[in-house]
Amino acid sequence: MEEDRLEDIKQNFQIHYYFDDNSHSMNAFVRNAMEKDLLKLISEVGRTLNINMQINSEVKKEGGLIDAFNLTIVLSVGSAVAIYFRTSINQIITYYFTGGFYKNKDIILNNALKEEELKRSKIQTEKAELESRILKEYNALEANHKLNRNISNFYKKAENYEKIKKIGYQFNNSNELCIERNQFKSFIIDGNKDMEVVEDTDIEIISPVLKEGKYKWRGIYNGEKIDFSMGDSGFKNAVIGQEYNFINGTTINCQLEISRTFDDYGEEIKTLYRVKKVYGIKTNDIITTTKFGQKRRKQKEESLEPTLFDFAEDSKEQQ
Repeated sequence: MEEDRLEDIKQNFQIHYYFDDNSHSMNAFVRNAMEKDLLKLISEVGRTLNINMQINSEVKKEGGLIDAFNLTIVLSVGSAVAIYFRTSINQIITYYFTGGFYKNKDIILNNALKEEELKRSKIQTEKAELESRILKEYNALEANHKLNRNISNFYKKAENYEKIKKIGYQFNNSNELCIERNQFKSFIIDGNKDMEVVEDTDIEIISPVLKEGKYKWRGIYNGEKIDFSMGDSGFKNAVIGQEYNFINGTTINCQLEISRTFDDYGEEIKTLYRVKKVYGIKTNDIITTTKFGQKRRKQKEESLEPTLFDFAEDSKEQQ
């Protein structure tokens, strides 16, 4: 409905190719392939943040070769989180291409949390709740491996095209941020696999493995059914020895290793899960700590204990 539509926000994003021969031309196939990776990343950022974006290109500019894009953020009353990221989209994209996304997290979040934006919101939501939702959306960007693949593919093509000596990025009227040719490699992901270790996470067990062999367990992780291998041999043997009882709702707390395989387009084609360590098992609200769990707890307690150095510092302060 028209009354649910808010004013669209227009931004611009500019990419500047610098060539070693000071020319203003570029191989059309290379340029189109790199632009495809660029547009994929912009679209993926919008999809992850639930923001409807329209992308239009401007007439080509010279000075090396400059491609300019107009981003239109289409907002509705229902897109609460989008309202707070609307002024940061082109900034987020620029930071991705210049390696500053993770370094500038506070800047991006502060822009999204400006008090005047909260006041102008047409959604009556508590500020604390909005901040939580905004942080959740930002964390979704951090966890989106497809974005890193898009960046990798973009710079891999740039590195293979020897004519490019550096690439500059600019949003609105900001200063241009440049990535030199010798920096391209730092954005390129070698191979087609990513490995992530998630510490202190929970898996609800659907079916444990109660016999010897390389069988997969089945459980629910982050709301999704997964098959996983059990890498904690001590816990595995204890289960086979019937030291633990599994019923509906039994949950293990563990260290989880996630291996992802991607195709050349950044699409995830295979995911493998492996529990490396089990810290505890919860059945009927009763938590049983494993040997790994006891060891970890002891290490945490020891790290919190004061040392002789701490006592010496306290003595100095009291003198």
